[in-house]
Amino acid sequence: MQTNRCMDTNMFKEAQEMPNYNMNMSGMNTMMGMNCCPSQVIMCPPIMECPQVKCCHRVVNYEVPHIIPCHTTMVNHHIYKHTYQPCYSYSEEDETSEVYEPRCCK
Repeated sequence: MQTNRCMDTNMFKEAQEMPNYNMNMSGMNTMMGMNCCPSQVIMCPPIMECPQVKCCHRVVNYEVPHIIPCHTTMVNHHIYKHTYQPCYSYSEEDETSEVYEPRCCK
C-alpha cells in the first residue's frame, strides 16, 4: 500500500521502465515455482519511507558550588561575684575623771 508512504513517483522513473517479468515459469506449478528457485533475486526500486522523528531525553547533572561565608563572633561574659567578709578592728579609748574630795580650807 502506498497510502502512508512519502514517495514521489517522478523520482523513480526506472521503476516504470523495468521489464515485466513472467512469473508463470513455464512448465512448473505456480505454487511450487515460487519456492523452488531461491537463487533468483528480483530488485525493486527503493521506497522512500516517511521520516521517523525520535525524541531522546537526556538528563545532564551540573554541580554548582556555593560559597557561604560563615563568621563566628565570640562574646565573653565576665561575671564578677562580690562577696563580703567582715574584717573586725578594735580601738580603745581612755577617759579619765578626777574626783576631788571636799577641802576644808579654802
